[in-house]
Amino acid sequence: MSVSIDAQTASTFYSYGKNSSLEVGGQFYHPEEISIGSDVSIRRNYWLNIISPGVERKPKIIIGDGCRCDEGLIISALNQIVLEQGVIIGPRVFISDTDHEYRQVGKPVTAQGLIEARGEVFIGERVRIGTGSVISGNIRIGRDSIVQPGSVVEHDVPEQCVVGGAPARIMQIYEPALDKWVDVGSKPPHNEMLMIPRQQRPPLLSICIPTYNRASDLDCCLNSILSQLTKDLPVEVIVSDNASTDESPQVISRYAALYPCLKYSRNSENIGADRNIYHVMRQAQGTFIKLQGDDDYCLEGTLIPLIEVVNNHRDCGIIHIHVHNNDRQVYTGEGASAFLNASSIMSTFISGMIVRKEDLDQVEEPTKFIDSCFNQAYLQYAILMNNPKFCVVNWSMFRFGNNQPSGYNFGEVVFRSYQSILTFFIGKGLTEDDVRAERRRSLFHYILPWYRGIMTYRYQTDTERFEEIFSEHYQDEPYHEAVLSEIRALKATRANS
Repeated sequence: MSVSIDAQTASTFYSYGKNSSLEVGGQFYHPEEISIGSDVSIRRNYWLNIISPGVERKPKIIIGDGCRCDEGLIISALNQIVLEQGVIIGPRVFISDTDHEYRQVGKPVTAQGLIEARGEVFIGERVRIGTGSVISGNIRIGRDSIVQPGSVVEHDVPEQCVVGGAPARIMQIYEPALDKWVDVGSKPPHNEMLMIPRQQRPPLLSICIPTYNRASDLDCCLNSILSQLTKDLPVEVIVSDNASTDESPQVISRYAALYPCLKYSRNSENIGADRNIYHVMRQAQGTFIKLQGDDDYCLEGTLIPLIEVVNNHRDCGIIHIHVHNNDRQVYTGEGASAFLNASSIMSTFISGMIVRKEDLDQVEEPTKFIDSCFNQAYLQYAILMNNPKFCVVNWSMFRFGNNQPSGYNFGEVVFRSYQSILTFFIGKGLTEDDVRAERRRSLFHYILPWYRGIMTYRYQTDTERFEEIFSEHYQDEPYHEAVLSEIRALKATRANS
């Protein structure tokens, strides 16, 4: 049964709180400069040392309410060491705000002076420090963090992080919205960034919505996103209004008054769809940027799982949402060829596109295909040149507004624009065989079905010269005549109906 120091001994401390216990069998020096809070427990074989008593402020060791320290704790303070309330310390932990020089061989270490003369150690609320860890120097450990056993902490530790190793590095961070500790991967965030309070840090994800004259759709889009967000989610939502003449500004203002994470900019004039897409991406502050069509609505319960996927794939330059496969599988790949095979022409679908900001910033000519209607596809392949890692999420996570395709010539964009972009990357990640295989795949899996829908439902989409543009790109293919006959039949059926 453990025995605590007696009341008379406790009275010699700077302060000694109620219901606290320092077991007999430890050592302390200059207790008048040591403060012990209430409900503190420190087991035997501890060593609490004040290096320079009577100098500057008191107390120099502060152990807050509710701290639990296992046996063998060593605390050596020159200036000040603070353990805030609820800190839990495992066996044989060493904490010091300074250390002795050692580099003069042949001279006793204790005679070489101190390395850090102004250091302080601050350990935040509810921090847990594992067995055998060493914390030495001018160190601050943020609240709710965990130091794994055997770690050597040489630098500040942000709040709500797991660190480990010698020297200790960040291994996990806690995401409140996901209620879980998540791995940071091989390239952890900078400590300097994580030391900023969570609410002031750049978000993990920026959801960027370019819009023009779709007030009703935008209302549904914003509601589908913002209704799923909580204040703890590391997400910002940005809307770039391309000089709408309808009620879009009023819709955005109404949501902005309710959701601080919503940011709004309005172009003084219509700069075109492609330029507005790139413009809203450039406003993003998030680690990842997700484009969102203003007439694509996120299904309930989809955003938090998507954010978790993003967080778990921080090393990927691209995350592609494959909406035509709903098996909920998530997989990774590398290289432009593999990405082309996985995404096909759906790389042009802006709501399925997520890119890492640091990789986007490295694209040398980000507006090279800005007038093609498919500059977003070009950006993804340009990113893959520098960071070949990508992730695919098979998930039909949207409900669509079903607006008719408009504002461009259908044949021009699906044939000329798309294939020009792919051709540009031949020798830069793609091969001629890759592009030829995609020419067939995109035609039969996507372009022809889309064209059938346009003809069947009599959309007002611009399909002028569709036959000619098709033949321009497919005349040497063995299936050219058969497809051309179907195109002509669809056109004739529409004309006669």
